[in-house]
Amino acid sequence: MKDNKGFSLVELLVVVAIMGILSGFVFIGLPLLTGQNARECANNMSAALGREKNYALTRSGTADCYMELLLDANGYLVKYYIPQNAVVEGHNPSDWVLAEEQKIGSGQVNVTCDFDDGTSINITSGQSVKLVYNRTNGAFKESVKSDGSELGIVGGGSVHCTGITFDRGRKYEITLYPETGKHVLSRVY
Repeated sequence: MKDNKGFSLVELLVVVAIMGILSGFVFIGLPLLTGQNARECANNMSAALGREKNYALTRSGTADCYMELLLDANGYLVKYYIPQNAVVEGHNPSDWVLAEEQKIGSGQVNVTCDFDDGTSINITSGQSVKLVYNRTNGAFKESVKSDGSELGIVGGGSVHCTGITFDRGRKYEITLYPETGKHVLSRVY
């Protein structure tokens, strides 16, 4: 017995179990530490904004178009709407057709929209923000907030979303310039 220099089966199983638990913590905690979920959501939203602006300028015809940012059970989605008729006024849901929806990120990310009237909305389940693009120049025409029950313009009158923040471990922000429709993605911290 004194010359036995190996490990017992029990010792080996204990070490493997401890390594499995530690690697599980690393696998779960790594996206939080690197901000991977927030970065992915911000990058996908930036691409969606560019896509919708391009659509507004090239294919929307005689009506403005809009996109909606919302949270559902699967995570954050962007829905693209196109007009049902050649001329559409307002945001009556019966005048618009859902063209496509795209998942942009995990529901674990905190998404906040800031408006030029000083208000902000933390996008939670049942709330959404609609960004309306002007078909003639690609600028943001207005931003519309839905609280899940009724669609209405935030604060009354034409209000614009000026920033969308994505926070989960690290913080990313998309700054929106309503007069041109331009947006800039940057890491805050």
